[in-house]
Amino acid sequence: MTGHAWHQYWSWTGGNIGAMPLEALITAAASLALWPLLRRWWRRLKRELGAAAHEEAKAARQIAADLFQHHTGQRHPAAPDREDEGQ
Repeated sequence: MTGHAWHQYWSWTGGNIGAMPLEALITAAASLALWPLLRRWWRRLKRELGAAAHEEAKAARQIAADLFQHHTGQRHPAAPDREDEGQ
């Protein structure tokens, strides 16, 4: 749009209220254009957070099993297998 066309548009809209349909159209177009990128980013973020949470939960279970064994002298029946046990 040329400068004159913008001036006419803003004069017609009366400032802000009449501009809302154009703003909504611009927002919708930008959202549709960026949607695949945002969805891909969200999936990667969820996958990374899920992997981190899995590792943290695994470490927490091992700590609880070690604490049980330290206090009771027995291995807990639900304790995870340790990779370094046979060494």
